[in-house]
Amino acid sequence: MRMRTFYFLLLLSFLGNNVHAQSSNRNLLTVAQDGSGDFTTVQTAFNAIPLNNTKDVLIRIKKGIYKEKLTLDSTKNHVTIMGEEAATTVLTYDDFSGKVTPNGVKLGTTTSTSTRIVAHDFTAINITFANSAGPVGQAVAMLVDGDKARFINCRFLGFQDTLYPKREGTRQYYKNCYIEGTVDFIFGWAIAYFQNCRIYSKLSGGYFTAASTPQGQAFGYVFNQCELDGESPAASVYLGRPWRDYAQTVFLNCNLSKVVKPEGWHNWDKPNAEKMAFYAEFQSKGAGANPEKRVAWSKQLTENEAKKYTITNVLGGKDYWNPESPLLTFGLTGVKDTSFNTKRAFSQIQKQFPQASLVELPLPSSVAEERGISYCNTGTRDLKLDVFHPKVKSKKMLPAVLVIHGGGWRSGDRSQHIPLAQKLAERGFVAVTVEYRLSTEALYPAALHDVKAAVRWLRANAKKYNIDPDKIAALGYSAGGQLAALLGTTDGVSSLEGNLGNAQFSSKINAIVDLDGTLAFIHPESGEGDDSKSISAATYWFGYTKTQNPDLWHEAGALNHITKNTPPILFVNSSVARMHAGRDDMRKKLDSLHIHSEVHTFPEAPHTFVLFNPWFEPVLNHITIFLNKVFGTKP
Repeated sequence: MRMRTFYFLLLLSFLGNNVHAQSSNRNLLTVAQDGSGDFTTVQTAFNAIPLNNTKDVLIRIKKGIYKEKLTLDSTKNHVTIMGEEAATTVLTYDDFSGKVTPNGVKLGTTTSTSTRIVAHDFTAINITFANSAGPVGQAVAMLVDGDKARFINCRFLGFQDTLYPKREGTRQYYKNCYIEGTVDFIFGWAIAYFQNCRIYSKLSGGYFTAASTPQGQAFGYVFNQCELDGESPAASVYLGRPWRDYAQTVFLNCNLSKVVKPEGWHNWDKPNAEKMAFYAEFQSKGAGANPEKRVAWSKQLTENEAKKYTITNVLGGKDYWNPESPLLTFGLTGVKDTSFNTKRAFSQIQKQFPQASLVELPLPSSVAEERGISYCNTGTRDLKLDVFHPKVKSKKMLPAVLVIHGGGWRSGDRSQHIPLAQKLAERGFVAVTVEYRLSTEALYPAALHDVKAAVRWLRANAKKYNIDPDKIAALGYSAGGQLAALLGTTDGVSSLEGNLGNAQFSSKINAIVDLDGTLAFIHPESGEGDDSKSISAATYWFGYTKTQNPDLWHEAGALNHITKNTPPILFVNSSVARMHAGRDDMRKKLDSLHIHSEVHTFPEAPHTFVLFNPWFEPVLNHITIFLNKVFGTKP
């Protein structure tokens, strides 16, 4: 609970104060009908986005049915909206073509739209977009004019003309979405890729698509691994018909139910369109897959021809857009987050732990230090580390300890562990405090790449600092503990190595010291990923929620990388159980492989215990005893 409070305070400081400003420069806004957020309507949140916006903004929408006619204007780019869950976060309106407004204006198809996205770089997650007018003719639920739009786990509800990917040349990506309708319920000029979506035909059937791809545009609609079914009668729905003559629609690896007409495609009574339109399938399956009965002017793709329709080829464009890049990038502010620091952490525990005090030590007379050494360049800046080592050069090479700070992968800095590094050096270690990129600057796995580069730097400079390259430990606190454990368990995993210099040296770790760092993000004991009240530290770091990309969250847990080559591990923990999620399961795996591990727990200690007295000295003792034991060195 104390850490949850801390992260909440961290988030508040990060967001700033001007909650109800008409135009906001904040990057996280909340809409809640009950008044618990920043706004009670979605449109007021849209209005708060600055014109000509250039930074990523997340609008969190609490569950509810929001009856609003919405527009996100053309220069309000880089906006993501995220609902609590698609079924309970509904944006809807009930206009339709032919309806006359109170001002006497007769609406058309475009003006019937419930939600219109004109801005570029828009993402929607866990939202239902609906037009609730009913089966009254054209009634658009969503119209997208902007380029590089993404819809993830969204629902589009309506009847005729439900989804309108409108503007030619614009690119749109739909993943794990549900789209329903009756006639032409996916239609327009845009380039749209539908991945793992369910396309559902209602009432008596009609047409799934009505592309109007302009002449010369390389792609129209592509459906990959989608499910096409519905309540309509058997053989009552066409895969598509050409709203314009050069329409392009391709179905790849889709499951077509019995509602699909055997002939598949309709020419809209335009014989000329049969020569111009491109309608194709590849490996359709299900009761509606009838290649031998399809109209003669459609095409069954060969395997080689189907390779053309990758997400990269269809949507990449000249700017190499990757629609599968992280969804939640609003935290990449480029501004250093200083909310977690030793003095503030101390002020938060003083009342509950009056015996606590700051660790303020002079540099031991036997220790030399070198500050601000560049160990690698990320392409935009140098990363720094500090080295602390015994002044008197030993005849024997010394074990080294890479010290990795905490702060929720978003805050904190290496200076917080200078006292620990100094005392380790006093006890005969070469101790190195390291800077790494936080989630305001780069998402996972950048931080892991950085600390691996630091280990390679240590080996590259082993002779200079009298380091034994076979006795290098990774020590980390909190988020740093997680990184230390992951660093130590992923030796040889090339995808996690990075390429930040000294590639000829190994990043292998010979011992791990985890001070209250999580071992598994997807685990019954883990508290990370609960975004119900505020965005969790891990969500900021990964750029995805736990449900959006569970594989990535799983990959970052050291528990999932244990092998016979995993080094010995020391766990030093506070009383906050969730901070060492997965520890006991990890020890079971280590025991089964006969790998040494130890646990030392400080009952009733706060999570920040390692930074303060009276815990500092006992923690230091546990570390040095463990390392001397596993390295075979003398205290």
